[in-house]
Amino acid sequence: MKTKKLSEELVRSLLRVFPAWNSKLVRPFRESLNKEMSLETYYCLETVRKYESTTMTELAQQLKVPKQQVTKLIDKLCDHQFVERVHDEKDRRSVRICLTPQAVEYLDEYYLKNTGFIQKLEEKLTEEELRRLNEAMKVLEEILPGLD
Repeated sequence: MKTKKLSEELVRSLLRVFPAWNSKLVRPFRESLNKEMSLETYYCLETVRKYESTTMTELAQQLKVPKQQVTKLIDKLCDHQFVERVHDEKDRRSVRICLTPQAVEYLDEYYLKNTGFIQKLEEKLTEEELRRLNEAMKVLEEILPGLD
């Protein structure tokens, strides 16, 4: 019974936090990217990196989007030489999606493209608040994969 109450409390907290999360973090972060790359594209690349190589079906499942949408996204990423389609050695019919070295380098430096957003965070939050927010993100990073 206690678990149910904790779950209910989490849902209430999410509903209270999401509006501020969206308006104070997601939207400004997205706007600071100057349309260089959509967050959805970034999510796709990070997902491929997480699994090192993945199939289109697996990628669509991880991103929670239709396979047709992932196919279009991967086509664009191939055009920009960020991913490559590699035939599976064990099953030639199976194609795996892998990041190129160019994509890995880009992802490693991607956060630096948000200098305006980083400056805003530093202006609005104290060092202690930034530390606590970073700790909260680390906890989410640990726990969220368990929801798969």
